[in-house]
Amino acid sequence: MDFINLFWKPVEQKDFTKNFSMPHLISLFIILLIVLAIYSFRETLRKPKYEKFYSHFIGLILIFHQLSIYLWYITNERLNLKESLPLYLCRISVILSIIMLFTKSRKIFDVLYFWGLGGAFIALIFHDTSIFPFPHYIFIQFFISHGGILISVLFMIFVHKYTPDINSLKRMLRWTLVYFIVTIPINYLVDANYCYLRYKPYASPLDFLPNDPIYFVPFIIAGMYSLFLLLYLPFINIYSFKNQT
Repeated sequence: MDFINLFWKPVEQKDFTKNFSMPHLISLFIILLIVLAIYSFRETLRKPKYEKFYSHFIGLILIFHQLSIYLWYITNERLNLKESLPLYLCRISVILSIIMLFTKSRKIFDVLYFWGLGGAFIALIFHDTSIFPFPHYIFIQFFISHGGILISVLFMIFVHKYTPDINSLKRMLRWTLVYFIVTIPINYLVDANYCYLRYKPYASPLDFLPNDPIYFVPFIIAGMYSLFLLLYLPFINIYSFKNQT
């Protein structure tokens, strides 16, 4: 019973969880091993029967994750507009990852390459320190969801050879602007903090700024757009070469 409470029930937090703790590093190591395995066996995974099995397997894990997180909200009486809406970029990315893995949609890949790969990577390295500590379910699901997004995008890159192009980048810049325009007022309407656009995340690189949106939100928006540009840099030479030939 004590373990169930420790694993599933909200716990009183005296201290925030720490980045680069042993559970954090082990979680990153497991995700890295899976990514390396996909890259190493990419030729085998391109065979239809293996591709279908493993892409659907990853998708089913993410479906189970989505069902379990809302079960957690319901059983712990935390299902509310303030916490449960799929308005964090990574929550949207989990849903899009599921659809992409089953449909192989290139348009969804374009979204996930920028939103998912960039957002999930940063979240995995500098995770939300306000989450319940390991072995709590919330800690485990955090790394399943963000790791799942990263693995899904890299699966499509390594196995299906999907890559973004300049039009992908342009669409994402526009869609991200729409996301901010929609999410910022919703945060104030439901007293939420989706995408940390109302309050800073704990123990983050934004700690040097005052806890007022007028100071840190521009940094979040500028940082996100800068990240998109950085993610596109590896593909500039590829498309320049194609245009020349």
